[in-house]
Amino acid sequence: MRQIIVNEFGGSEKLILHDVAVPSAGDGQIVIKVEASGVNFSDGMQRRNKYVFPVSLPYLPGFEVAGIVTELGKGVENISVGDRVVAMLPNGGGYAQYAVTASYLAAVIPPTISVQESLALQVQGLTAYLMLKDGAKLQSGQTVLIHAAAGGVGTLLVQIAKQMGAGKIIATASNVEKLAVAKSLGADELINYTESIWVQKVMDATGGKGVDLILDSTGGEIFRNSFNCLAPFGKLISFGNPTGGSTSIEAFTLVNNNQILQGFGLASYFGRQDLMQEAYQYLFSQAATGKLKVHIGQTFPLKDAAEAHRQMENRKTTGKTVLIP
Repeated sequence: MRQIIVNEFGGSEKLILHDVAVPSAGDGQIVIKVEASGVNFSDGMQRRNKYVFPVSLPYLPGFEVAGIVTELGKGVENISVGDRVVAMLPNGGGYAQYAVTASYLAAVIPPTISVQESLALQVQGLTAYLMLKDGAKLQSGQTVLIHAAAGGVGTLLVQIAKQMGAGKIIATASNVEKLAVAKSLGADELINYTESIWVQKVMDATGGKGVDLILDSTGGEIFRNSFNCLAPFGKLISFGNPTGGSTSIEAFTLVNNNQILQGFGLASYFGRQDLMQEAYQYLFSQAATGKLKVHIGQTFPLKDAAEAHRQMENRKTTGKTVLIP
């Protein structure tokens, strides 16, 4: 089979296609014939050796796939050969024609959902749902600011926050086209965060009160300036920093207004199967009934993984980015 391998850290040109053996299933594992692989910002950070979980060279990129189960390891009972599944790969290996992972990290895809849609509902969907439901504990009527609202997570955050009863959703993005995507999904206010006055625009949109919840995947200067429009008793959740810019703030600055800074990472939920299955059930059911719109922004053949990374890192993508082996 063909698989992307990274032998040295650096630019997207380090994603090299190789011919390797098809993996076998160990105890509790499944082998998947990959029909689609998800591309995430974390993949690029890992490639540059900037990811929160360090890896040793060489390594196999790709944290998620969707496809057909071709082999079961000993003890697998919840999945059968021939099932269409979407699966997490904590140890990587998703940029390939076949992948192997633990069966408990896979979910059977309902017949009304495509493999590409299932990918958009996995890393991005699980992140959006669990961040709002368990991390933020979003309350009805709260005002929410979603940065990068046209991205894979952002497009789902806008919709799920609306479904959970958010009072007003303020969406930011870097251009008019991306803001139009957020508007089409239910955002109430649209702000270009490349403008120097974006913080003032947020304050104006809230009547000077600030927002109750900020969901930030941008990091750097946007992250730091976000505290200037966070309401008293408000919460900012950081779940990404693709540019690698500084995200440091003085903890004491949160004291006067009783504000909360919180991190979110999906990997910590892999051992919480109750919450994971709840999230999958919600996402699949909402998508199947058309209440949750999945945005597949762009697809690339596996051999063009480097171009997929370049476009994502240059902010040329919207929604979910997918590789087709």
